[in-house]
Amino acid sequence: MSPISSIEVARARRSRRVLFIGNPTRYNDVSQWAMVRQWVALHGLEPIRELDGDVLCVIVTEDILDGRCSAKESAAVQHARTLGVPCISVHDTTRIWQVTARVRSRIRESAGGVPAGVRRGGA
Repeated sequence: MSPISSIEVARARRSRRVLFIGNPTRYNDVSQWAMVRQWVALHGLEPIRELDGDVLCVIVTEDILDGRCSAKESAAVQHARTLGVPCISVHDTTRIWQVTARVRSRIRESAGGVPAGVRRGGA
C-alpha cells in the first residue's frame, strides 16, 4: 500500500461528503442518527452510504466502534482510518461540529453569508 500524500489528505478535508456507516437499532441511536444526517444535509454537506472518493469524515454507530459489524462495514472503517479520515460516533456531536467547521464556513462564504435559518435577531 502506498503512503497517503498530503494532497489526498487536503482534498479530503475540503470534501463536503460525510460517510455514514452502520444501521442503528436502539431507539436513541435511530433518533440521533436521523438528527445528525438531517443536520449534515441542512449545513450543505452531503450524507453518503458508500466510501467512494474523498470524504470529510465518517459517522458510525456505537456497534461499529465496538466491532459488532459486518466485514464490509469493518473494511470501510479501516480503509477510512488508513486514509486519515476521522471516524466519529454518531453521539459525539461536538467532534462532528469541529471536524466539519472549516467546510461549513467555506459553504457559508460561497453562499454569501450565514444561512437564513441560522441568523439571530433578524427581521
